[in-house]
Amino acid sequence: MVILAFTLLFLYDYSPNIPLAKSIPKGVLIALILGLFFFSLIFKKYRDTNNKEILKWQIFSTIYILFLIGFFTFLGGQSSSGIAFDNVFLWIVLFVSLFEIYSQWKKVKRSEA
Repeated sequence: MVILAFTLLFLYDYSPNIPLAKSIPKGVLIALILGLFFFSLIFKKYRDTNNKEILKWQIFSTIYILFLIGFFTFLGGQSSSGIAFDNVFLWIVLFVSLFEIYSQWKKVKRSEA
């Protein structure tokens, strides 16, 4: 569900003039993402957190977001919020994300040993 919401947000950001983007208000998508985030925080204590699954999710989501940026740029879209490969802030966030993935990978390796 989160992947669909991110895809629609990127679609709306890169192509705000297409009919699909106009039919789904951005506020609904943002509320959906925030709702899913808070839902996961509330019910986190009721489920086991597997470090390996967290690592897989971090890697997948980082690659997927980079794919979306590249895909929509390739299709000729331009981000209205400035999310692009030439944005320094994107590279800083990517670096922090890669550091977090590396930390999670070390946790997984320690738990397997």
